[in-house]
Amino acid sequence: MIPRAALPTFASSSWTAATLILVGLLLGGTSLSAQAWRPGPGAVDTGLLLRQMDGVKRVLMIAAHPDDEDTALLAAAARGMGAQVAYLSLSRGEGGQNLIGPELGEGMGIIRTGELLAARRLDGAQQYFTRAFDFGFSKRADEALEHWPMEVLLEDVVWLVRKLRPQVVVSIFSGTSRDGHGQHQAAGLVAAEAFSAAADSTRFPHQLRMGVEVWQPSKFYTSHRFSPDLASLMVPTGIFDPLLGRSWFQVAMESRSQHRSQDMGASQPLGPRASPLRLEARIPPLPTADDTHLFAGVDTTFLSLVPDSDGESQVRRLWEHVAAYGDAVQAAAGNLHAFEPWRASSQLARALHELRLAEGLLGFDGAYTPELRDEVSRRLELGQKALLSSAGVVLDVRASRELLVPGEELEVVVQLWNGGPFPVRNVRPALFLPPGWVQSEDPAPVQVVPAGGAVEWTFSVRVPSGTTHSQPYFLEEERDGSLYRWPPDPDLLGLPGNPPLISGGVELTLEVRLPGQTTANAPWDRPTLQGVKRALFVGLDKADGEFRRPLAVVPALDLATEPSIMAWPLGLEETRVVTVRLRNHGVSTLRGVVSLEAPTGWLVEPMDQELEIPPGEGEQSYEFTVQPGAAVPEGMHRLQAVARTQGGRVFREGFTLIDYPHIDPVPLFHTAQTQISVFPVAVADRRVGYIMGSGDDGARALRQMGMDVEVISPERLQAGDFSDFDVLVLGIRTYEVRPEVGAVNAAILEFARRGGTVVSQYNKYEYPEGGFAPYRVAMRRPHHRVTDPQAQVTFLEPDHPVLNWPNRLGPDDFSDWVQERGLYFLSEWEAPFRPLLSMADPEEDPSLGSLVVAPVGDGFYIYTGLAFFRQLPEGVPGAHRLLANLVAAQAPVAAGDMDGVDADAAADRGR
Repeated sequence: MIPRAALPTFASSSWTAATLILVGLLLGGTSLSAQAWRPGPGAVDTGLLLRQMDGVKRVLMIAAHPDDEDTALLAAAARGMGAQVAYLSLSRGEGGQNLIGPELGEGMGIIRTGELLAARRLDGAQQYFTRAFDFGFSKRADEALEHWPMEVLLEDVVWLVRKLRPQVVVSIFSGTSRDGHGQHQAAGLVAAEAFSAAADSTRFPHQLRMGVEVWQPSKFYTSHRFSPDLASLMVPTGIFDPLLGRSWFQVAMESRSQHRSQDMGASQPLGPRASPLRLEARIPPLPTADDTHLFAGVDTTFLSLVPDSDGESQVRRLWEHVAAYGDAVQAAAGNLHAFEPWRASSQLARALHELRLAEGLLGFDGAYTPELRDEVSRRLELGQKALLSSAGVVLDVRASRELLVPGEELEVVVQLWNGGPFPVRNVRPALFLPPGWVQSEDPAPVQVVPAGGAVEWTFSVRVPSGTTHSQPYFLEEERDGSLYRWPPDPDLLGLPGNPPLISGGVELTLEVRLPGQTTANAPWDRPTLQGVKRALFVGLDKADGEFRRPLAVVPALDLATEPSIMAWPLGLEETRVVTVRLRNHGVSTLRGVVSLEAPTGWLVEPMDQELEIPPGEGEQSYEFTVQPGAAVPEGMHRLQAVARTQGGRVFREGFTLIDYPHIDPVPLFHTAQTQISVFPVAVADRRVGYIMGSGDDGARALRQMGMDVEVISPERLQAGDFSDFDVLVLGIRTYEVRPEVGAVNAAILEFARRGGTVVSQYNKYEYPEGGFAPYRVAMRRPHHRVTDPQAQVTFLEPDHPVLNWPNRLGPDDFSDWVQERGLYFLSEWEAPFRPLLSMADPEEDPSLGSLVVAPVGDGFYIYTGLAFFRQLPEGVPGAHRLLANLVAAQAPVAAGDMDGVDADAAADRGR
C-alpha cells in the first residue's frame, strides 16, 4: 500500500487528515502534475478563488472514457461559475489506440489519466475514476456489463455521488443505442441509476460506515451536443472572461488538446458557443420552462445550509457569522484591483475571521450537518489560499531528487517569498511525510519576513529501507478481469493516482493593515494562516529552462530485459541474445552478480555475470545467449532476470517511466522477464522494408521469425527508393501520423507495379479519403470493426495462397487473440481487390473488409485492419503466422498461381 502523509506538525494546528488532503487538492487539484496550470499569486488567482468562495454549487459529469467529457461545460461551471466540478470517467481508456507512443493497456491508461489531469488543470474541474478497466471497444451495453457488472459500477458511482454531493449530475450519455459504444451506453445507464440510488440507504449501506451519507442530487441532465434540437437548456460557454482573457470555450479547447494520445488537438475559436443539455429529472419537480440556467431551482447560497432559528441562540449567531462572511467576500471582490490585489486582503481576512467563529458554533443546537461542516472547512482553506494570493505571499517546496531510493536521503527546501506590502511574522515551517519517514529537526522559526523579503529552510529526509515502490495504487494488485481491485483506504477510492509523497508548509501571521493606516485595529487584522504545497524536484534544462517533476520511490537497481517478448519458430535451434539492462538510481556503487534464469530445457550462457554499476543512475547492459533444447514444446516460456548485490539484496523488477512533455512522469513497475512464444512458423526469403507508423511491433516480430527487415529511415523514405526490397510493410496509422508517407505514396505504388509487395496495416479515414490505395476503397462511418477477439473467422477463398503459403492457416490460428479481431475494416473496394476473410460480432452481419488483396502491375497489394499491433506484443502464434504469409505474398503466387511452388512442403514446415 502506498504510504500516506503524516499529519502537520504545526503546534497550534487542529487539522485532520481529511483537511490535509483537501488542502492538497486546493493547492494542486487531484492532479499528479508538476506543471499545474495556475496564474500564480495575484489578482487573477485571487479572483478565481473568490468565485469559489461565494455560492454552494457542485456539478458531477459522468461518462465512460477520457475525451468523452464536455470540456466547455466543465470550464464554464468551474472557472466561470466558481462551482466545484468533477468529471467521473468510468475507465482510464486503457483499450484505446496510442497516437504518440507504443504503450497499450495499463501504460495507455497512465497516459490518458495524465492527459485528463492536464485537461483538468486548465478547465478547473477535478478528476475521478471507477475501478473499470477499458477492455476495448464494445457495441452493446450488455456486452460492456459482462465485463463491468452493473452493481460494481453503480457502487463506485454512488460512492462518489455521496462523497462529492453534487446538486447537478450531467450524464454525457443516455444509456440507449444512440450512444454508439456499448461502454457509453453503460455509462448512461449507471449515471441515471446512481441519481436515485445514492439517496437510498439500503443501497450499499457499508459506504455509510466509511464516512459518507446518503445524498440526493437535485437535477439530472443528459448531454445533447450531437442533437442540440432536443435540448431544454443551452449553457453559454463562449463568454469572454476578463480574468482569463479568453472565453471558457477557448480554455476548454486548450484543455481538449491535452488528449494528444487520441489525436484531439482543437482550435480555439472566438465568439459565442453553448453546451446543450436536456433536463431528465428534478427533485422536487421543476417545469422545463423554468429551467433557465444550470442551477435553476437550486438554492446555492451558503446561508441556506444554516438551520433556521429565532432569538439569541447559538444557531442564530452561526447564521450571523455566515452572513457576515458572505458580505466580506463580496466586499473583497469589489476591492480586488489588478495592480494592487492586496486591497482585497483586509476583507478576505474578515471573511476568514467570521468563518472561524462560525466553525466554533457548528456543534450547538443541532447546527451540525456534514454538508455545512465540509463547506465551512472548504471555505477556510479557500480563504487562506485567497488571502495569501492577494497579499503576494508565495510558497515553494523543492526536493533535491526526483527518484527516491529506500534507505537513502534527500534534501527538501521550503521557501517563502513575501512579495506583497504586508509584514509576515512568526513564520514556522513544517514537512508532512509518510509514516516512518524521518526528517531532521525542524529549523527555527523566523520572526519577521519584511515586504519583498524571502526566507528558506532546509530539511534532510531519510526514506526507510522497507519503503514500497510508487506503483499507482490501482495497479498494486492484479486485476479481477476487467476491474481493478480497490485498496482498503477509502480516501484513495476513485482518485487519479497516488497522493504526493512529501509536502511542506508554513504557519504565519499576516499583518493585513498597510503601514501608516490609521483606522482602529480590527480583530481580523493579524490572521494566522497555514499553507501547504507538495514537494517537487526542480531541474534545469539548458534549452527549455526550469522544469518540475513529482517524486517517486524506486528500487536502487532496476532491471529490464530486451527484448521483452520474443517469437521463436518451433524447432529452431539457433542461439539468440537477451540483453539485461540495469540502472542504478542510488548514490552508491552497486556490486554483485546478474543472471538470467530459464525454465527446464533452455540453455543460457553464461550462468551469471559480475556487475559493478556506479551511482548517478548509470546504466549497464549484460548479454546472455539463449538456446532451446530439442524437447522445448510449443507455448509461452519465461526467462527471469535477477540481480544479487553485496549485502544480500535481490532485485527482480524494473520500471518504465511513462514520460511525455504534456503529462507528469509516472513509473510503471514490471517483473524483468523475457517471454518467449514458441510456435511452428515458416517464412519466405524476402527482404522487408518497414515504414513505422504510430508504434507497433511488426518489424521486431518479422525479424524474430527469421526475416531480413530494415526499418526505413526518414531520409530513405523521403528519397522514395525502395528498389532493394521485396516487400514494404506500413505500420499502423502511417498516413495519419506521418504525412511524408502520403507524399511518397506514388513511389510506394510504383514499387508494387514493378513487382514488389505492399502490406498496409490499419489506417483511419485518411487512407480512403487520400486515395492512397491502388484502387478505390471506402470506410463506413463509424468504421467496421470486430470487437470479439474470438469471433468466428471464415476463409472466403480457402485455397488462396495467402492463406496457405508458407504457412497453412486454419481455425487454430485465430484462437487466443486479445481484445479484438480488428478495426477500420474497409466497407467498399474496387476490383481487382478481393476479400479473403469474413467475421462478425454477435448479432451482426459478416464483415468482409478485414483483409483484402489485389495484384498491382507485376506486384501485389494488401490492406488489413486486423489488430496485429495488439497480437504481436502478446506473442499470439496465429497472428505471427498470418503476418508471415502476408509478407511472403507475391505475384503471381499471391494472385492464385501456385505453379512451381511446393505449397504442401512449405505448409508442412509452417506446422
